[in-house]
Amino acid sequence: MKLKVWMILSLVLSIGSLVLVSQENKEKDARVSFLIGKVQLQKGGKGSWNILKQGDYVSEGDIVSTGNASKTTLLYKGSEFKVLPNTKLKISSLYNESKDGKLEVQSGFAWFQLVNLKGKKFEVSTPTTTAGVRGTAFSAFHDHKTKDSSFCTCEGKVLMNGTGDPKDGTMQEKGNGGYYPGGGEEPKRSSYEGIIVKFKSLPPFKDLMKKNISLKNCLSCHTPQGWTPDDSVPSDETYGGGKM
Repeated sequence: MKLKVWMILSLVLSIGSLVLVSQENKEKDARVSFLIGKVQLQKGGKGSWNILKQGDYVSEGDIVSTGNASKTTLLYKGSEFKVLPNTKLKISSLYNESKDGKLEVQSGFAWFQLVNLKGKKFEVSTPTTTAGVRGTAFSAFHDHKTKDSSFCTCEGKVLMNGTGDPKDGTMQEKGNGGYYPGGGEEPKRSSYEGIIVKFKSLPPFKDLMKKNISLKNCLSCHTPQGWTPDDSVPSDETYGGGKM
């Protein structure tokens, strides 16, 4: 009788421990809320790559890698990190009450919407440029071959720090972009007024894409209106609509 009671008690404690661990993961890690195609995860940024599945958790230090026509969305405390095809994103630090957050786009294109920062700082960097978030939505791109980087601000503001920026950085507001050549030349500034309108990209956007092919990634959120792209890009299931 005592043995049965002990076994039942042990089982209850084990289940309780699993629930607590699961709850802890939900609070400190990002969760995969959406996934298309082949997406891999390298735990701690070292060792082998494993297939990532919807519902999995991604921790600090992990690297997420997407293949051709693959993408994923990570959710963390209401913030969204959308990783587009052929991209590597490192989760350097996830913000909480006691620390700031930082993500690294090592290559490729990603889109971010940051909320609930509660006074904490958040940075998204490429190997050559850093964007300091001011509670906003924006994209970041890095070509690991040419070393070119670019950032576009969809909402709010980002403080850019890269080659050619003043010592205290350049504030980039909604509807604007910055392109940073890998050779160290002066950054190029762009305005998307009348070209990007909420969820639509208008015909002049096609001409911009001819000058900067990385902009085709924007079509995952901004649907072409009045023109047809040469090839398709996996579209986002939502634009800023993810739920934790």
